[in-house]
Amino acid sequence: MQKLFDASVLKILKDGIKKGYWTLEDLDTPPPGWTECVNNTKGNKAFPQGYQGVEYQNLARVKIPKLKPKEEKVELTNPKDLPIKYDF
Repeated sequence: MQKLFDASVLKILKDGIKKGYWTLEDLDTPPPGWTECVNNTKGNKAFPQGYQGVEYQNLARVKIPKLKPKEEKVELTNPKDLPIKYDF
């Protein structure tokens, strides 16, 4: 199973830091929408245990995993499986 955020998202975040679009510290702060979602679950009867989703983390601080090349497989056909050709 593939992770939701693969290496391409991590590269985009790190490239944005290099170009000055944002700083590493800017990404340490959760976005307002995420904070609102967590706050809406507090005291809500529909969520008696509060927010139980994914914990926020700065993805720019995550190490980029090395991707392994996909293994190619070739299925060989057994000559016995080929149709028999009759000459009439």
